Amino acid sequence: MGKKKIARELRGQLMLQIAAGRFFRPDVPLNETEHRYTVYSNAWFIGDPPIRLPVGEVIASTEMGLTSSAMIAVVDRLEQQLPDGTDDFMIATDGTELVDDLAYLMTFALNRTVSRNHDQIRRLVTGDGRPRGRSANDLFPGLFEPRQTVQPNQWEDLRRFMNDLLGLSRDDFARVMRVIRNAVDATRRALDDPTGSYTDLVAALESISDDELSTPVKWDRYDGSKRKIIDAALVGLNKEAADKVRVAVLIADRAGLKRRFVSSTLARISPNYYRDDAAGTVRPPRAPDIERMLGIAYDIRSRRSHVLEDLGESVWLFTDGAETAYEPSFERVLTLGGLWRLIRHVVRRYIADAQKVQSAPWDYRNTLPGIVEMQLAPQYWIWHTGGLTAQTAARRLDGFAEALIGRISGQHTDGFPLDQVCQEIEDLVPRLPNGEARTALIAIHVLWHAWVDAADHRPEAAAFIDEYKAVLETPSPSAYTVSILSNHSIPTWTVDDWGTMARARNDARHTKNHAPLPAVIEALIQLEAADQLEAAGRHEEAVTFAANAVAEMPGNEALLAWEARLVADDHDPDFDVHAFLFGERKGEVSKEPSEHEGAGETSTEEDGESRNES
Repeated sequence: MGKKKIARELRGQLMLQIAAGRFFRPDVPLNETEHRYTVYSNAWFIGDPPIRLPVGEVIASTEMGLTSSAMIAVVDRLEQQLPDGTDDFMIATDGTELVDDLAYLMTFALNRTVSRNHDQIRRLVTGDGRPRGRSANDLFPGLFEPRQTVQPNQWEDLRRFMNDLLGLSRDDFARVMRVIRNAVDATRRALDDPTGSYTDLVAALESISDDELSTPVKWDRYDGSKRKIIDAALVGLNKEAADKVRVAVLIADRAGLKRRFVSSTLARISPNYYRDDAAGTVRPPRAPDIERMLGIAYDIRSRRSHVLEDLGESVWLFTDGAETAYEPSFERVLTLGGLWRLIRHVVRRYIADAQKVQSAPWDYRNTLPGIVEMQLAPQYWIWHTGGLTAQTAARRLDGFAEALIGRISGQHTDGFPLDQVCQEIEDLVPRLPNGEARTALIAIHVLWHAWVDAADHRPEAAAFIDEYKAVLETPSPSAYTVSILSNHSIPTWTVDDWGTMARARNDARHTKNHAPLPAVIEALIQLEAADQLEAAGRHEEAVTFAANAVAEMPGNEALLAWEARLVADDHDPDFDVHAFLFGERKGEVSKEPSEHEGAGETSTEEDGESRNES
């Protein structure tokens, strides 16, 4: 997996590990910035102030009401120098991610809600006028119950929990933090959308499932409805053959997502789940029932996700905090409160079992929050040298075509000198086999020199064009792009050539890795094929390609009007390609788009991706 993809997946997930100093280089000075935010809770925090944690500290207030407030202080720590030794401009984040992550951990480990959102906490804890049985505390005992306390021994438990969590690998840490955030957020949405909350809790639990923990179920415990169908089909087979079929079914079932979820969760339920953990709970799940209940929980998630079916009210209303409840469709099921305790138990087991790693230097900067990746306009990157390959050739042609269309139509006045890029093309093309990438590079070179005065062509460039321009006589999207964006005439391809090329292009557009082109060119390829086919009397095929053109630019009035006339047997052979490509003329542009007027802009990748930090 590439470094950039890893950074995207970890972005904003590692703030507590960064603040804990897990990735810093020795002897590199640090910027240390303290952030203080007020948080609100249903609990009063007992302990000598400040209550110190592995990352941050808590300063409790003295008031004791239905809710209370406290101050969380965290030190945002970042290296002062980049890996190359220069000073880093990033001194600190705004601290909200650090404080919020610490509040999530406190909520999860202490079973006491903690958040910066005062209105939300007040509504959930006070009940906001809801009748008995319909409050958040009825769903999650202790989590939203007013006037709770956190005793010193609970702080010690939180410290152990945090130390174990901070000692995980980056991937495991991020995985657990996602589960904790999503599970806590689900509890806070439960009053408004109980089935959605249930679905999110199951999804959070599923996200830490592992294939290694998946075990096949025994045949007598396999889904009864499926077992009945399979057993009926096996009637008449000898026992050995029937058993082989059953074993194959069970192995296939093991690979399924549901079995993976159930098996992984069961493997992480320790004996203590039914002992000290269950003390004081109402109708906790019993060990012989838990496997079936997990399967039901997964089915409820699937029904919600796929057919938007909601839970019956008996699962979330008037349960008095019970962890299991009767539901007519499934009999006894885990309630929201039951899922909440199960997730908290399983996550602790996941952390306890996961490998702990030592702190080690690592460049964490791309994982910091506030980084937004966006695509630069092509005129700011297509002229860059040094990154041109067969893999980036099609993307470069797409960018060049888009930039050229934008300049001709008056959308921008930026220059984009491609002479050095063309020199790279002259070196690269002779070493490439025939194919789409080679054709795209030739198209870039020929199209650029079509816009440069012939007197300014380098001898090497002229020789290259003479040697390779014949490639653009073969039907291809790249050759068509050159013809409509230059003074080159439209190639005289046969009707079958147009149909074959446009059909192949449309098929490629439905694949993930097709070579990109601007939407207007994609549409014109399909329209040109329709025009040629209609002129040849192949009306039905023409209508199909006209529909493809419309699909490339949905709602475009010019295409819709042309298609409507075609369908009505009133073919317009004079579609205004120039107006379609460039719109109404906004003034003449210089012929040679050769001077770059925005060179201060840079891109981090040859596909025009930029990193902005805020």
